[in-house]
Amino acid sequence: MPDTGLNWGAWAAMQKGAGDWSADAIADNGTETGDETSLDGVAACEVGIAAVEDNTGAIDGVVTVYILGTADGTNFEETTQGGPWAFAFTPVQNDTVYKRFSVDPGHFGSFKLAIKNEGGQEIAFTLKYRTATIPLAS
Repeated sequence: MPDTGLNWGAWAAMQKGAGDWSADAIADNGTETGDETSLDGVAACEVGIAAVEDNTGAIDGVVTVYILGTADGTNFEETTQGGPWAFAFTPVQNDTVYKRFSVDPGHFGSFKLAIKNEGGQEIAFTLKYRTATIPLAS
């Protein structure tokens, strides 16, 4: 039987400002948006987030993650307009919270991620992703 299941690639850092989105601190009430990630030619995309609070103080809010699509290949949705797809999670003082989710290439040809930190403290974020292809049956 030929292999026609998902073949996952290695985890890679999401890009932000042409650099890796790795241990980047976002102040309370701050928002940062990453670079565009293309899903052209892939069957699946998984994203992982590590949110680290270093015991600066008590957590009193949430972190919101936005998946921003494009309507024309150039202009992307914004966090403050039109209600883009988003979810929230609560960070933990002096700990790391891990979140994972998938972005469906059937719905997004490319996307950007944005993070809004309303957790009450500065939090460091690392974002990684991996994609999968489906090989042709032989």
